Amino acid sequence: MKKMMIAAVAAMALGAFATTASAKPFCATCHAGHKDKVGPSFEKVVAAYGSVDAVFEFLNSDAPLEPKVAEFASKKNTMKGQLKKYRKLNDEKKAEVRAWVEEQIK
Repeated sequence: MKKMMIAAVAAMALGAFATTASAKPFCATCHAGHKDKVGPSFEKVVAAYGSVDAVFEFLNSDAPLEPKVAEFASKKNTMKGQLKKYRKLNDEKKAEVRAWVEEQIK
């Protein structure tokens, strides 16, 4: 729990998303392409939603968070804060996040 809190604070301190080509969005603090971290891998998230389109349809909606990867349901409150942060991004930054996620699951 303490490590998760430190990671979340560090991510917030660094900002939502840097603009350099090698930059990672704040979601990279808890998620990776094919490996579970604090949260499920992007591969598991996409599988749970059925497609990348479905993941980003949810992220870009105002729907409440209902974790779809059961083994990580206990992280719901952490993800709620990150979801709010994502939803405040402008469309350009959201497109950058999506492109980054798609690259991670190749």
